[in-house]
Amino acid sequence: MKKLFRYQKLKYLLLTSTVLLIVTTSCEKDEINTGRIKELMATASSETTVAGTGVVKFIDLSLGVANRQWTFPGGSPETSDKSEVDVIFAESGDIEAVLEIEFYDGTKESKDFTIKVFPVLTADFMPSATKIKVAEKITFNDNSVGEPSSYSWEFEGGTPATSTERNPTIQFDSNTASTVKLTITRDADGSSAEVEKIIQVGPPELCLNGNFETGVGAVIGWQTWNGTPFPYFVEAGGANGTDYTSIVNFKGVWGWAQIMSRDFPEYKIKLESGKNYTMSMYVKADAPVRLDTFRGVNHLPDWSAAFPVNGSVEDYEEFYDTSIPATGFPINITTTWTKISIQIGVPADGKSRTNFYPDIIFGGETNSKIYIDEISVKVVE
Repeated sequence: MKKLFRYQKLKYLLLTSTVLLIVTTSCEKDEINTGRIKELMATASSETTVAGTGVVKFIDLSLGVANRQWTFPGGSPETSDKSEVDVIFAESGDIEAVLEIEFYDGTKESKDFTIKVFPVLTADFMPSATKIKVAEKITFNDNSVGEPSSYSWEFEGGTPATSTERNPTIQFDSNTASTVKLTITRDADGSSAEVEKIIQVGPPELCLNGNFETGVGAVIGWQTWNGTPFPYFVEAGGANGTDYTSIVNFKGVWGWAQIMSRDFPEYKIKLESGKNYTMSMYVKADAPVRLDTFRGVNHLPDWSAAFPVNGSVEDYEEFYDTSIPATGFPINITTTWTKISIQIGVPADGKSRTNFYPDIIFGGETNSKIYIDEISVKVVE
């Protein structure tokens, strides 16, 4: 009998505990559902962002929520009812994002978020000159946008070689094409941007680039040939920050394509006997293509449009790079602007050479858009 009594007592206690547990759990659940536990809690991943690119994550952690509504002026999205939202703001300025919460008991609360949207940081500058004599000075005027807070300049061959001024003045003492690099930073959000441009220092360039830098259209002053002439154009987006570049739509079925400026009186180059010259250009391509030949040629036949009245015929001569072995070509052209530079020597023979011109030959089996810019011929002093 005692054992049976103890068993019934234990059974009663277990049943009672279960009921209490069920009641307690039910009460807590009812407490939440009726809104007696409620709290507005929300965060933003950052108080700053960059227009058009930076993402701010907004998270609602509120308790007892029946409905929520986010509002993001100028944002994408502009509104949302989700607990987590990634937002991009299109325009710079101070943005007031708002979260409005309706709790289960019908009461409402709201929370504001002030977001500073910075403009995109873009580095740019304008030199007071792009072609100068040795020992001349240039002032570099900052044209950057986006409210930069600091400037870091690097001047290849310049004195001083670096600067943190906004608009520094620099002297160049080397007869060369010098690279100038500007890096800007914005302390408020840690953004940075950079840009590079080329300054030509030394004797004036002898070779003109036609209308490479004056507008869009067919190139003036250059001939093309691959058995027949082919189109040669100018379009926006030059090397080293220049506005335009020349372009060729190379066809793989051609096998080769030649570009030269032979029969244009306004682009004639006169070489001096016994002098050395540097020829250079910037080139890139959308698909694999070769630069098979980059050389100088002098030729003035009497049938040429460049032949002067009462002039003298000048025989055909080719000038190749003296600074590297013949195995230097062909060169595989990549999708990145690359400077190709060679040096040629003119014999000290007293001969007249008044119609010198660069001769560029590409080869390949693939269709490719080829970009050619900043073609230059300079005397070496």
